[in-house]
Amino acid sequence: MKLTAIHQIEITSRCNLRCRYCAHPQMARKKEDMDAATFAKALSVAETLHKQHGHCELNLCGIGESTLHPMFVEFMKLARFTMPRSVDIILATNGIGWTPELAEQIAILNGGRGKVRIWVSLHRPEKAGPTVELLRRVGLLAGVSADPSVAAVNWAGQVDYHVSAPRTECPWLAQGWGFVMADGRIGTCCFDGAGVDGVLGTIWDNVSSFDVKPYSLCPECHHTYKEKP
Repeated sequence: MKLTAIHQIEITSRCNLRCRYCAHPQMARKKEDMDAATFAKALSVAETLHKQHGHCELNLCGIGESTLHPMFVEFMKLARFTMPRSVDIILATNGIGWTPELAEQIAILNGGRGKVRIWVSLHRPEKAGPTVELLRRVGLLAGVSADPSVAAVNWAGQVDYHVSAPRTECPWLAQGWGFVMADGRIGTCCFDGAGVDGVLGTIWDNVSSFDVKPYSLCPECHHTYKEKP
């Protein structure tokens, strides 16, 4: 189907952890920060697609830890002020490096112009625990994820890890979502560590011409999909 939404923008593909159950340590794509011009264009594309098709959230995270970006706060502000109030700005973080000052800066964005919701992934519980309490206190905490333990995946065969996540229909293919990588390319889904055959094009192209369809990772993924006749 046609590309209908930008579901995620990967503002950085760098990470401060090397989890064995994650695709990041051996990821073939370059580990880099998205520049300001690319981010502004990605937001513009996301806003345009929202006006055309509607979408309820924008996730500023990819295969990396978003808080490492030197312009993390500025990017969060720009996203919240660019996207309509009906679109929640969400984020998944490993919780490492958060301070009360950072939490307060992000908390200011939550409310008047729409919601900001943050999920904490318990990759390192001893470090993420205080962040959970901090984000709860300032009203940002959306929830806590322990997926590597309770709903594990092997990143569609990219890592040697068990799979316990239920087999459910792929929302990326079913709903026409796209994933903007740190370099501005638009991928088919957020699992794409290679950035080769899953790439639809770039944010500078005519995105209305993009068709979302299965690619090389799909057959090994825990998500299911139906081939169109």
